[in-house]
Amino acid sequence: MLVQADRPMVGRASESAALRAALRQAESGDARIVIVGGEAGIGKTRLIHEFTSTLSDEVALARGQCAEFGSVGIPYVPIAGILRDLTARLGEDAVFEAAAGGVTLLRALVELRAPAERDERLGVVRLDEVVTTVLERLAGNRTVVVVVEDLHWADRATLDTLRFLSRMLRTARLLVLVSYRSDDVGRRHPLRPFLAELERTPRVQRLLLERLSPDEVAQQARTILGSDPDPRTAAELVERSEGVPFFVEELLACGADAPVHATLHELLLARYDALPTDVQAVVRAAAAAGGRVNHDILAEVCGISSEALDDALRTAIDGGVLAVAGRGYDFRHALVREAVAGELLPGESVRIHARYARAIESRTGDPGRRAARAVLLSSHWLAAHALDEAFRTAVEGLRLSRASFAHATAAQLGERALDLWDRVAEPASAAGMTHLELLLLTALSWRSAGESHRALATIDQALAQVPADDASTRARLLRHKGMMIDVEGRADALALYEEALELVSAESDPGLRAAILAEAASKYMISGRYERALASAAEALALAAPDAARTRSMATNIRATTLVHTGRIDEGIAGFAQALEAARGDRDAVLRYHVNYSDALHLLGRFDEAMAVALDGARIAAEIGVARTSGAILALNSVDPLFALGRWDRADELIAEALATQPPAVFGVYLRRARIRSVMWRGDPEGARALFEGWKGDMLELADFEDQVAAGLAHDIGDLHLALGDLDAAWQWAGALVTRDRLAATPWVLPIAPIAARIIARRREALGDPAHGTDHADRLHEIVARDPWPTQRLWQNFARAELGGPSGSGDDVALWEAAAEAARIPEAPVLTRLQIGLGLARALTRSGDRAGAARTLEQLRSQASGMGAGLVVAWADDLADAAGIRGPARRADAGTDELTARERQVLDLIAEGPTNGQIADRLYISRKTVSVHVSAVLRKLGASSRTEAARIRLAGA
Repeated sequence: MLVQADRPMVGRASESAALRAALRQAESGDARIVIVGGEAGIGKTRLIHEFTSTLSDEVALARGQCAEFGSVGIPYVPIAGILRDLTARLGEDAVFEAAAGGVTLLRALVELRAPAERDERLGVVRLDEVVTTVLERLAGNRTVVVVVEDLHWADRATLDTLRFLSRMLRTARLLVLVSYRSDDVGRRHPLRPFLAELERTPRVQRLLLERLSPDEVAQQARTILGSDPDPRTAAELVERSEGVPFFVEELLACGADAPVHATLHELLLARYDALPTDVQAVVRAAAAAGGRVNHDILAEVCGISSEALDDALRTAIDGGVLAVAGRGYDFRHALVREAVAGELLPGESVRIHARYARAIESRTGDPGRRAARAVLLSSHWLAAHALDEAFRTAVEGLRLSRASFAHATAAQLGERALDLWDRVAEPASAAGMTHLELLLLTALSWRSAGESHRALATIDQALAQVPADDASTRARLLRHKGMMIDVEGRADALALYEEALELVSAESDPGLRAAILAEAASKYMISGRYERALASAAEALALAAPDAARTRSMATNIRATTLVHTGRIDEGIAGFAQALEAARGDRDAVLRYHVNYSDALHLLGRFDEAMAVALDGARIAAEIGVARTSGAILALNSVDPLFALGRWDRADELIAEALATQPPAVFGVYLRRARIRSVMWRGDPEGARALFEGWKGDMLELADFEDQVAAGLAHDIGDLHLALGDLDAAWQWAGALVTRDRLAATPWVLPIAPIAARIIARRREALGDPAHGTDHADRLHEIVARDPWPTQRLWQNFARAELGGPSGSGDDVALWEAAAEAARIPEAPVLTRLQIGLGLARALTRSGDRAGAARTLEQLRSQASGMGAGLVVAWADDLADAAGIRGPARRADAGTDELTARERQVLDLIAEGPTNGQIADRLYISRKTVSVHVSAVLRKLGASSRTEAARIRLAGA
């Protein structure tokens, strides 16, 4: 919509004040997003225009307008407008430089090179991160205001970009203003869940414009008429406009002698009806464009002389129907355009749309907008009933939209082409592909757009059409289907790979069989079928061509990981080096190497090396512009080593940042498990249990197939229930180590042994029976001793100490000292040392050595407090209190003196009792930032919980 700003805006004082406040926050470096909603004609554009007209010259203003045309969203129209404005204001070099590692992706969009097939288990490439990075960096040393209007017409790619921006935006002097028409957003509109999601983000504020009051309607009439309307006119305006500013203008434009219009449609057409017939024809042609129309294109469509066109346009502009917009024209309001478009006769509509298609096709246009151009062309040809041309341009748009990462638009165009397939001549020749290939491309586009159900339904259509004698094509489709559901972490992917392998032999298609074998090897590995994994990887390597970098690297990678898991460590480490060499620069193969190798190093207890490899992978991801997507997955592999090293604050930051990217399902489960573990050991077992209850569906589904998840849950959730005092529930999890024939590979099960031992010990203590659970204890010791591993002695000694002594429940000081000695190795996690120290202190108190227990507890509490292990601090204090041992002094002022100014603010609010979300809203910071500050406060105060921190704060006051 275009704005007539020659008269003062009426009302909207509170909304204007809210926009000014948001700008002040943005100028301070606290980026903000404001969503302005309201019904058609309510004045959204006018409000934003009035606000932006007051911006200083130092502010970089960029606008993007969403476009409505046909059933397929035109990709990135507002994003292109924003980048164009920023380039005009700041220069092309500045914009591309701001893209940092994403400059290659940004140039790929402009040049529209065909993308390589991605392994979407490592994340889907979109422009989300690139656009976010550009805006964030440009707003680093200047204030940037971005306007996106009419979001109800936005394509999926634009919505995805704004969603990512809202989640991942860091400190920047950036204000984003978004408008949408609320009466167009029905229950099934894609904008509805998008708005609900954004409103949960602390940086986002929503303004919903209300209708004008009777007094404000009268005031608006006064500004238009130049004098107060008479009471009767004012009353009619209020009644008939219902307080909608645009309708007030249109009613007054009709004049005092105009007839009373019975319908809104007639009111919207009042100005149009007053135009001469030849001018109406030009206006109808402009309406068919679907939005802003270029002068030269409109001239070609109308087919009249330049002089006649200029006269007609001038008349339409003077009549308040059209307005100049850049190098073209647009309707003064979208409602008028919609009403005028409805006046097109069927034959007239066909002719005009065909002319638009020919005019657009005859022009090369901006290379960066070829995908949008193809969508427009296909829609115009379809409206012109030129099905052959609509089909051809739909296929072209599919390819171009995929190249520009507009996956949902690509899928919609694919479906359009599929619908037209049987209605055009020689479709395979026109498309340059078979019907099956088009189905596959459409399915892959839906998968990349996050629409897994539609992707699977489409690929099932393809499978149903494969000829019975075409085993190779069926195998290829089954592989793609397996990879689609593998992204979701589903176990049935393996069955599809196995079915595909039955169809393709080494002789018929060695390359395809090798690729499928590599995928199957991965599934065999994570489900613990190691011999099958090694055999499949070996066959894949034997069949893969020398230049099949991704297949060869993946097979080598899986083989190396499997060798490490099965104790053939030196072979496995050498294999990882071979996997990196085999990758030959293939991005996904390189990232997979960093994921698996860092994970293997962590299992071996080589925590610093694991972090270095993971961070090197994250650096590579940043260099290619995916630091906050694929890079976040690599950062995940730093979380466990950081936790093991006692650097919990940084681990929590990475967890929060990675979860905000909405990672693929499997990585999401890993991150949530890490979050549960952190919340528990920070001192909030009840909070950790609540998180698990909310997340356990996906976790349990994955645990049924993946050993790592099954063992991880046995460890963490067993530990959680043990902390909560529920021994039966704890045994259901950690006891699986001894009750199941096989839980997981050695590196995964060894850390569970002390937990299972502790449960047996607590039961013995409760029953007063040192022999209780002897069979389980013997089985436990047998499992721990079964397979060699670098840290085996540590876990053996820990489990023995838990079950040692006369009571059989951990009262043998010598065993605990042996466990502590075994834990001095660098491969021992810091938390494990603390737990052993706590066990030793407990044994010392039970043996009567109060002085030794006091020394141990003092050292233990100091270290636990320093890393934020609130639960260990609480247990140490409980043990000291129960034994009558005077613990280290905990003065409130000693801890609070160390707090930063922001941490003091957070502590003050903790004392008032709000949630992290409420604190975030009060301080205008993100929830994840609040979480980090809360952890730091607890650590510095030596508090085991928020409640204890509040008590310390009040005591200090």
